Amino acid sequence: MENYDTEFRTTTKPGDILVAGFNFGGGSSREQAATSILAKQIPLVVAGSFGGIFTRNAVNNALLCVEVPRLVQRLRRTYRDDTGKHVTRRTGWRFLWDVRRSKVIITEKDGSTWEQRVGELPPNVQAIIAAGGLEAWLRGEVRQGHEDREKRYQIGGQL
Repeated sequence: MENYDTEFRTTTKPGDILVAGFNFGGGSSREQAATSILAKQIPLVVAGSFGGIFTRNAVNNALLCVEVPRLVQRLRRTYRDDTGKHVTRRTGWRFLWDVRRSKVIITEKDGSTWEQRVGELPPNVQAIIAAGGLEAWLRGEVRQGHEDREKRYQIGGQL
């Protein structure tokens, strides 16, 4: 990110939500695109759209991503006359993603709120992210499979 904005490192804080434009991560086939965001302790990226390979790498590494094109457009309109040309900025807006209901709630700096439906986060993707990424999920699956096999070969009951 620093090759686009040298202030990114000092402007962002752990727990921030990164809002990007359209086709975010497009052309990036390396896991580092997702893991570098996680290394900055940014748990969620919101964009107008994502590159496919980036999305898969994000899921594999437990980085949450959600497409909200309306938010990107609202932010662009809100800051279009800003002559400071800040690439990274703190907006004072709030973002809540209700995963169960597949909707987001945005609270703008002036306190006004709006909602938008978003794509469903499938249960298998939720499981991978909850496990901490694909490797952790696979370790859990292998461990569970081993325990299931062990139980099949044990016979017992009351005497």
